[in-house]
Amino acid sequence: MKYILLFILLTFSLVENSYGQTNKPSKQKAMDIFIIPANKAYAEPFTPGRTNNFIPVGWPETWDAISDWHNKNKSVVWYLYQKAGDYDFYFDNKVLKGINLSFDLKVSQCYDMGFKGFSKKIQFNGTGKCDTLFCTEVKIPKTGYYRYELKPISDPAGAITIQTLIFKSFKPDGKVNHTDYQSSPSVHLAFSSTEPTTKSYDWLYEEITVPKDSDPLATFYMAIGFYRGYFGIQTNSETERRVLFSVWDSKDAENDTSVTNADFVTLVDKDPATTTNSFGGEGTGGQSYIKDANWKTGKPVQFLMNVRPQDNGSVILSAWYNIDNVGWKYVASWRAPKEKKIFDGFYSFLENYGYTNGQQRREAYYYNAWGREDSTGKWINFNKVRFSNTDGKEGQRVDYEQGVSQKYPDRFYMSSGGYTPTLKTENEIPVSTHEPVLDLKKFQIRVDEAIENEYKHAQSIRMKP
Repeated sequence: MKYILLFILLTFSLVENSYGQTNKPSKQKAMDIFIIPANKAYAEPFTPGRTNNFIPVGWPETWDAISDWHNKNKSVVWYLYQKAGDYDFYFDNKVLKGINLSFDLKVSQCYDMGFKGFSKKIQFNGTGKCDTLFCTEVKIPKTGYYRYELKPISDPAGAITIQTLIFKSFKPDGKVNHTDYQSSPSVHLAFSSTEPTTKSYDWLYEEITVPKDSDPLATFYMAIGFYRGYFGIQTNSETERRVLFSVWDSKDAENDTSVTNADFVTLVDKDPATTTNSFGGEGTGGQSYIKDANWKTGKPVQFLMNVRPQDNGSVILSAWYNIDNVGWKYVASWRAPKEKKIFDGFYSFLENYGYTNGQQRREAYYYNAWGREDSTGKWINFNKVRFSNTDGKEGQRVDYEQGVSQKYPDRFYMSSGGYTPTLKTENEIPVSTHEPVLDLKKFQIRVDEAIENEYKHAQSIRMKP
């Protein structure tokens, strides 16, 4: 019997040693072990572009480990979703032989969960082999997002590779989870009205204001999403910002083999400052945008759209914007074939279109949403919204907010990213009686002019290859 017991103890000891337990005496057997890929991290402070190999790649993954770490001023930060419980934390790593590296490990909560953050100095000793280093015990009081920062004390000099993070749970129902992507979730508001309406509009109007410090790179603040496309503002680089207006083809030219030339959206007219091209990857269509650095945080941007049905079974869709009430600027008009629809409402969204900076929070107010009934000429205030979002699964990207702003009760708002808790507020505000003050005649004249100019853009008509 004693030999059987000795065998069991020896086997358990070997299993524990395989996870680096030689650095920490065993207190009890782990109930669960969670493995986190090291590349599910961020390089902070954040800088755009890939300046080091350890800058994260998001989803899908193309690197398995953090390596080529040469910048002493860059930390690697993991944002992990953890359930309440007691954990032992390890790094699975490899350091060049004969080199010892010191780091400061900082563990903190992403928002108030009753967790007392702490820092601890840890040292990786270079053996030239794959090692597992025990770092610390972590007691998680409440389920949520937690931040793990590894900051160099000595120059990493490209000598360290980190493959995985390992967590041992010593309580039942433990969980440590990395998110599948490092951008941020998309959130949407579908607008409607509590007032009687025909739900048939020839003009749409809305305003957006982005608060200070809520404009990370690769953010699309989409104002007016309609049945054939969308219209909004983007942060495209540290120096470039766009007002974007896109219209989908009748069919997806990349995936539908039955598409013909008659299915393509074509350009009617555009402002001289507008760039036009085709787009794909999310359906296909025509894209138009103006590079306008004048849209900035704290300044309201007004959006206006018109739809004009044509006798040939198409519609002409036109878009204008106005930054900080300095004057309306025409973007473009597109002809959408095989479409007789008038607007029946619209939706807005907030998204990170693929950049791995989802630890940064983006936010905007969406308000003064209106549609003008084509049959009566009456403006209808859209004072109610329906929520939707991407992801939202437990342990994934649930860091978004939407609803009526707590700061401005007459505005809706959305936020995304930052590893904050989900928050949904009210979905309705009082009906506004302050309809848009617009001289629509001058906008209608511009559409007339666009139709007269359509022949000038015949060379830009998109054709099936």
